[in-house]
Amino acid sequence: MSHVISNSSLRKANRLSEPLVYLNGNIVPRNEARVSVWDSAFQCGDAVYEGLRVYSAGVFQLHEHVDRLFRCARAIGIAVQPSPEEIASAILGTVRANGVSKDAHIRITITRGEKIKTGMDPRIAAEGGPTIVIIVESKPPAFPKSGIKLITSSIRRTPAECLDPKLHTCNQLGQVLAKMEANNAGAQEAVMLDVNGFVAETNSANIFILTGKRLSTPKRDAIMPGLTRALVLRLAPDFGWNVVEENISLADLYTADEVFITGTVNEIVPVIDVDGRRIGSGKQGPGATALLARYLEIANRDAVRF
Repeated sequence: MSHVISNSSLRKANRLSEPLVYLNGNIVPRNEARVSVWDSAFQCGDAVYEGLRVYSAGVFQLHEHVDRLFRCARAIGIAVQPSPEEIASAILGTVRANGVSKDAHIRITITRGEKIKTGMDPRIAAEGGPTIVIIVESKPPAFPKSGIKLITSSIRRTPAECLDPKLHTCNQLGQVLAKMEANNAGAQEAVMLDVNGFVAETNSANIFILTGKRLSTPKRDAIMPGLTRALVLRLAPDFGWNVVEENISLADLYTADEVFITGTVNEIVPVIDVDGRRIGSGKQGPGATALLARYLEIANRDAVRF
């Protein structure tokens, strides 16, 4: 799969200080990266996506993210024509074209493609195949590693019997509404409960609680089990932590020694307050501090170079 970058596009992007965007095989300036109003993502939110992070050593967990992207696309019936290897190459090519070397975020979106006419029937998508967009932007983690505040959202996380949360799709209205509640309350994130009232995840991240040497995290029932979450579960024994995936109540959250959230965009972030309750000492805890240091070591060591 070729990646076409025209000299005029590069000159225009440099003049306007705009990021370059991959769009269906071409790399163009941001102001030329346009998707049709007939596209399935615009019409129905019918698309899958992944977010990746760029470190000084390269793109971390590149192939794991591409693998999940293809699995989710297959699960909802989007036939991605380029191979996983070609998509990975396109991601690296877009990073190189933008000249970023660290503290950057990548978002790749694959939609079902442009529709022939309006409607939710996936059979009316045009024969041109899926729309593929790769955005690379300078974007360090947004949350301070000194700790953030959470509130509990009134919006419940969608259960698997309604829409499997393991599908990384662009249908994110529930999370958006939860984030609005956090914004209105002066918090950085919102805790979303499952339909039984147990903690699921925040609007954008997985959640862990550490009490003594016991590290707990919600079961996979109503969450997107993230790649950072999986890495934390693998690393936990190195710190002498006993890992338990279980139902977690708000009381468990309030009384934990440490709480932290995990995700590709913001890495590992301590939580110092939930619903006005101070967590632990009210400061970044030693567990999250040590875990973050180990995570960054691995991210810079194992990243795929561009």
